[in-house]
Amino acid sequence: MHMAHLYTLTEAQSLLPEAARRLEAASSTLIDLRREVRADEELGRPGPGERAHDLERQLEAHLRWFDERAIQVKGISPGLLDFPARAIRLGEPIDILLCWRDDEDAIGYYHRPETGYIGREPVAMLDEV
Repeated sequence: MHMAHLYTLTEAQSLLPEAARRLEAASSTLIDLRREVRADEELGRPGPGERAHDLERQLEAHLRWFDERAIQVKGISPGLLDFPARAIRLGEPIDILLCWRDDEDAIGYYHRPETGYIGREPVAMLDEV
């Protein structure tokens, strides 16, 4: 698995407050966008109006911040982020994703890329991140 940037647990934790703020902003924008698209449909407009296009651009800008940092947005509402990392488990290097859900105070879990969210395990299971 080739990844542009690999995070240490410390790096990912330090980005978390800003990432959480930006994810909340993206969630709020997405809610507004959905509301605007519904309003456009109810008014019988042939397509999204200018406000909906503005909101789409705002949402793209919010998400670009994550893309630029190789942080994977797996969900906006509820928020779910994955930070690519390399860890040592049982003496062997493994590629992992440090996994954070927006109802968690800190990054406490990881999973292998191939197992996804369902394969989450506590970072305490790792020898080193």
